[in-house]
Amino acid sequence: MKQINFLILILLITISSCTVYKEYAIDIYKPGEIAVPPNVQNVALVYRNFKYSGDKYQNYYKDDNQLKKSKNDPSNLDSILVSYTLKEMASNLKANNTFDRIHIFPGIFKPHTGEKLPALKFDLINKLTSETETDLLISLETFSYFYSEYSEQQNMPKSKEVITAAVWAVYNPLTEKIIERKTMIDTIFWNNYDENGNYQKGAKLPPRATALKVASQLVGENYSKRFFASWQTVNRMYSVPSPNDFTIASGFVEKGDWDNAIKIWMRYTPDKNGKMAIEARYNLALAYEMKDDILTAWKWLSAAHKLAVSYNSKESINMIEKYQKVLAKRKRDIDRLNES
Repeated sequence: MKQINFLILILLITISSCTVYKEYAIDIYKPGEIAVPPNVQNVALVYRNFKYSGDKYQNYYKDDNQLKKSKNDPSNLDSILVSYTLKEMASNLKANNTFDRIHIFPGIFKPHTGEKLPALKFDLINKLTSETETDLLISLETFSYFYSEYSEQQNMPKSKEVITAAVWAVYNPLTEKIIERKTMIDTIFWNNYDENGNYQKGAKLPPRATALKVASQLVGENYSKRFFASWQTVNRMYSVPSPNDFTIASGFVEKGDWDNAIKIWMRYTPDKNGKMAIEARYNLALAYEMKDDILTAWKWLSAAHKLAVSYNSKESINMIEKYQKVLAKRKRDIDRLNES
């Protein structure tokens, strides 16, 4: 009986000393993923017109589990969809004042196929950018799409989808370097449910032509976002150990009252508080990031890391080092934004 009581006591101590980790969503202003040289003002958008040898299903679609050939596709379907893609990309770049002038050249390259997709040669790129008086070449290297539709089944409404795959490349003729080469795969899906998950009886789904158009525009829109700064929602983590003070601080966090949360966490930062100090210092790093004081946030995160190492707390070390990478990236992003 005494042994059982002892085990129960140990279990209660373990439960009462556990730490809860909570996510906190924040909006941060991030620069574009592509580091465009500051002197670039005019760009050219081109379609490489390359297809992989096995990419032969543009004029086919899947009806449930059957592959069928479309009877109504125009002969220039590929060109039409590429035009939607490039125009949508140009529209987004213009709306965000990314470049002064944007020229679209969808028909420079003749259709060609192969097993591999080599980069364009810079003698050709220099010729193109010189003739068009542009500073940068953005190439849609290859573009593929596939449409599917599914009949209504048990517990599953009628639905349609388009999967697109595109390879983009950004060439800098001045340095003769490829700034980026990226593959992007997107899926757009339609059914009878709205954005809130409510079933809309009788809602009409787009026909194949419309679905392909919308999906193609999405390809251009998504890649354009890599060029300009935008607000993005990201999640951060903070800890709530067992002392009631941390629960109170968590309440302040949920209200966005970082000053009062900081006052509570500061009480637990001295070394004498042991592992509790690691949690408090980590939380202070988040608080000061929220106050846009990245240097102070880094100071508290470094202090938390130092104490975690002294206790050989591998879980805390791993969590802190992940946050250090995120915070270092945030600092670089802020520096880039300040330079632009």
